[in-house]
Amino acid sequence: MTSGKRVGRIIGMLLLVQLATGLTVPYIVLLPLTTAPAGFLETAAGMSAQVRLGVLLLFVGGAVSVGVSVAAWPAVRERSYRLGLWLLALAVVNFTLQICENGHWLTMLSLGQAYAAAGAADHGPFQALGIAVRSAWKWAHYSHIFIVVAWLFTLYCVLLRCAMVPRALAAIGMTASVLHFTGITLPVLAGYSMPFPELFGMPMGLANLVLAVWLMAKGFKEGHATSG
Repeated sequence: MTSGKRVGRIIGMLLLVQLATGLTVPYIVLLPLTTAPAGFLETAAGMSAQVRLGVLLLFVGGAVSVGVSVAAWPAVRERSYRLGLWLLALAVVNFTLQICENGHWLTMLSLGQAYAAAGAADHGPFQALGIAVRSAWKWAHYSHIFIVVAWLFTLYCVLLRCAMVPRALAAIGMTASVLHFTGITLPVLAGYSMPFPELFGMPMGLANLVLAVWLMAKGFKEGHATSG
């Protein structure tokens, strides 16, 4: 097996890990904490172990982007040096924002535990504080999503520019990234609504899954062996 195929398969496995943590943890495991406006106050204390495990998995998912960018760098630097640098820079920013978002998840847990420990007569101030804490998580979350999608778009650009995978596969990923940004991230940041936003997010998940499976099966295309 050539080094290019081996590295490509490793990157495929890392992308699958990132996809699993990015989809299952915030939208399944930690979903009860996101209930508006401050529903986590009622549920957080009872899912302490679940929240802590979810945060640890999110750390892993955030680190994957750095791992993918570093693994791809030897194959990218001589063909698309600037795109490779963008990929590395966005991966570091993504991991940093994941750390910030994890802090907000744990803040909601701590506030929920304080709410549970307080008497019913003392619950009043927690509601206003809970709304503020959830709002802080929301903006950290969508800022993080913005960078994740930018990193994925850059990754597909790298794969297209360096012809590491079939061009159609890379082009589909770039299109899915744009759809996700315009249909999910930008509406929240810009303050407008889109009908059926989930339809804008599904192509991104499917494109990433197909890319991960293709890389695990095929690796990088022949002629893209890496050194170092």
